[in-house]
Amino acid sequence: MSLKSRACIACYGLGALFTGLSARLIHISVTQHEEYAATARNNHVKKVELIALRGSILDAKGAYLARNEPLRNVVLDGSLIRNPQAAADLLAGPLKMSAADILDHISPTRPYFVLKKKISEELAGTIDQAVQKARMKGITFAQDFKRVYPAKDMLCHVVGFFGFEETDSKTRPSGFRGIEGVERSMDNWLAGQDGWRYIEKDGRGRELVNHAGEERTPRNGANVRLTVDLNLQQIVESELALACKRLRPIKASAVMMNPETGEILALANRPSFDPNEPGKARPEDRFNNAVAGIMEPGSTFKAITAAGAIDSHLVTLNTEVWCENGKWKFGGKWLHDHAPYGLLTVSQIVEKSSNIGAAKLAVQLGEERFYNYIRSFGFGQQTGIALPGEVRGLLHPRNTWSSISISRIAMGQEVGATPLQITAATCAIANGGRLMTPKLIHEIREDDGTVLATYQPQEVRRVISDVTAGKVRDALIKVTGPKGTASRAHIPGFGVAGKTGTAQKYELDGRPSHDRHVTSFVGFVPAEKPAFCLMVVFDEAKVKASEDVGGMVAAPVFRSIAEKALAYLGVQPDPLLLQREKGEELTLAKAGRN
Repeated sequence: MSLKSRACIACYGLGALFTGLSARLIHISVTQHEEYAATARNNHVKKVELIALRGSILDAKGAYLARNEPLRNVVLDGSLIRNPQAAADLLAGPLKMSAADILDHISPTRPYFVLKKKISEELAGTIDQAVQKARMKGITFAQDFKRVYPAKDMLCHVVGFFGFEETDSKTRPSGFRGIEGVERSMDNWLAGQDGWRYIEKDGRGRELVNHAGEERTPRNGANVRLTVDLNLQQIVESELALACKRLRPIKASAVMMNPETGEILALANRPSFDPNEPGKARPEDRFNNAVAGIMEPGSTFKAITAAGAIDSHLVTLNTEVWCENGKWKFGGKWLHDHAPYGLLTVSQIVEKSSNIGAAKLAVQLGEERFYNYIRSFGFGQQTGIALPGEVRGLLHPRNTWSSISISRIAMGQEVGATPLQITAATCAIANGGRLMTPKLIHEIREDDGTVLATYQPQEVRRVISDVTAGKVRDALIKVTGPKGTASRAHIPGFGVAGKTGTAQKYELDGRPSHDRHVTSFVGFVPAEKPAFCLMVVFDEAKVKASEDVGGMVAAPVFRSIAEKALAYLGVQPDPLLLQREKGEELTLAKAGRN
C-alpha cells in the first residue's frame, strides 16, 4: 500500500474517531445532561434541614406552660473529614460515645450524618472550640430544641406533652408531635413547618454563597394562650393535693369555670404526672378524669330534676311534695330516703337531698320531657372543650328505660357524666339558664404579636328561663345553710350555692356497694354574681362509712379552694351578710347557754 493510501486511511480513521467522540460528547451534554448534573450535585451539594421551633403554650396572664430550650445536633460531613480517627477521638469523650461507633459513621460517601441529637448549646460550644483548635473540617452543628414544661405536673392533663408517636397508620405516620392535651389538640398551630436549604461547598468545606441553591425558610409554630390562670390553678392543685393526702382516694378531680363565659379557669386531676418525663408515668397518671372519666352524678343531678319541674311550671319552690316518710314503692321496687321525710317543699327537697322528692318531681315531668331537659343541659354529649379524649357520658335512649328508670335518673343514678359536664350544667343555672361551651383557648399569636385567631364565648343553647335559674339558685343556697347537706361549704359573708353528690359504686356482680362511693360537691360563689363555678370529686375516699358523703368529704375542700380563689380575685364578702351571720351566731350561742 502506498504512503498516500496509508495517509488517507489514517485521516479517515482519525476523522471517524473524532466524529464518534463528538457524538458521544453531544450525547452526554444534551441527552444525559440532567443525569450527570444530578450526580455532580449529589457529590458536591447537600440538603440541610432547617428546624422550625414549636410554638409556646401560655396561661391567661402570659406565664409559660410549655416552651422550647435551644439545643444542637452534631452533624458529620465524611467527605471533608481527612483524619477520621482523630475526629472520632475528639468527639468520643464529650459525647460519651465510643470512638469505634463514631468511626462507623464517617465515610467519604456520607456528606451529611446526624451523629448526636439534642446536646446543650454549652456542650456544642465546647466541642466547636476543640474542632477549631484542631483545624478539623466536617464537624458542624444544626439547630434543634427540647420541649420544657416549667410548671411540671401542674396542669399536666391540660397541657399534655410533645414527643415521638409511633403509629401503624399510613394517613398519620409516626413522628414527633403533640401526644396529649393542648399539645395534641392544637398541634397544627403549634407545630410550624420545617424548612430546608441546598448548599455547595468548596474543597476546604467553605460554603459557596453565590452557588447556594433554592431554600425554604422554616415557619415557626404559633403561640397558644389559654384561659387558665396559673395562680388559680396553683390554689386548686395545692388544696386538692392536701385533700388527697388526707383522704387517700383512688382518684380526684377539680374543675373551675367562669359561668358567664365558659372559660376554664383551672382543671386538675390526681394522680398526675410530669410532662417533662412522660415515660415515667403510669397510664392512670396520664388519664384526664375531668373530661374522660364517667361517674354517676348522684344527688348533684337533683338540681337538674328540680330545674326541669320548675321550668315546666309544674311546681314552685314552695310546692309541697309528700315524701312517704322515707320509703316509697315505685315500679314494683322500693326507693329509700336517708331520713323519714314527710311533706317537703321543692326547695327543701333540694336542700335536704330527698331521693323520693326528686323522683316524684321527675315522674310529674314525664319521661319525654325529663329526657329532653337532661339532653338540653348537655348530658349524653360532648361539651366541645378543646382537649382530646373527651367522652359523651352515658344517657340511655328513652325507649330503653325500665319501669323504674325515671325515678333513679332523677337522683343521679343510671346516668353517667364527666366532672366537666356536671360543672357546665351547673354553670347554666349560675348564669341565668345558658349552657356555655367550655372555653380553654383564649387566642393564638405569632412571635411578633400578630393575632391569628381569637376564641369568643359560645352559647350552646338556653336550657331554662332566667326566672327558673334564679329559683333553683335560691334552693341551692339553702343547701350550704345550717340545715342543708353542705353546711361545710359555706363561706362567711358569701352566698354559696351548690349541691352535694354521693354515688354508690358497683361490685363485680353488678350490685351497688355499701362502702365504696364517689363523693362530690359542685357550686358557685358569690351566688348572686358568681366569680366561678367549682366542682370537686373524690373516688373512694378512705374515711369512715358514716362520713363518706359529699357534704363531709368534698364540700370542705370546695370551701378551702373557694376562699383562697375569692381572695386572689379580690372578691370581697358582703358586709350586710356578714353582720347578719354574726347576729345569727350570737342568737344561737345565747340559746345554747339558756
